[in-house]
Amino acid sequence: MINAPVEAAKNTRSVVDSDRNVELIRATSIAKTYDEAFAILSKPTEIYQLKIVLIRMGSDEMEEEISRIIEIGDKQTLYDLHLNIQHLFDWDNDHMFSFYLGGELFDRDNEYSANPVGEHVLSSYGKQSKSAADCELRDLNLSMGFAFWYLFDYGDELIHKVTVEKMREIEPEESGFPKLIYRKGNAPPQYGVFEE
Repeated sequence: MINAPVEAAKNTRSVVDSDRNVELIRATSIAKTYDEAFAILSKPTEIYQLKIVLIRMGSDEMEEEISRIIEIGDKQTLYDLHLNIQHLFDWDNDHMFSFYLGGELFDRDNEYSANPVGEHVLSSYGKQSKSAADCELRDLNLSMGFAFWYLFDYGDELIHKVTVEKMREIEPEESGFPKLIYRKGNAPPQYGVFEE
């Protein structure tokens, strides 16, 4: 007979060991020395407060501010951020998307993209983007005041500006990220209003 608590403990230990291994591999791939690897492994989890503003839909600039402020953990990926934005603005997650971290829209050198299920689709045109699903926020060297672009739906072009408003260390008892902190305005329907 299998002892359920012992098996559960083994499974939990296996998950913890797996997470630890992922962190070790990440740290050693980034660091050039043991001291740098130790510093990376010792760094506490950070929480980013991000303000996401819907700037325009196609050629229509937003007349009033439509924004959301969230807190999100630094181990979340850009794909996780995409899914959160989809939820916060009531979009359908039915198109490809890109984040542009270089300050300009359509800057292929600083583009991270994926399809709705997080797969990185390689373009047959020009320079390749990077995978949004493989990029954790902590690897982007974000700083307070840094702003970047989020483009959802390459045809209809729903363009959002994302700004890092605050950064802080996570408190030991905190969980449940990402969290909505503030909501302003209602997002228009993704596909506009149609008359019957």
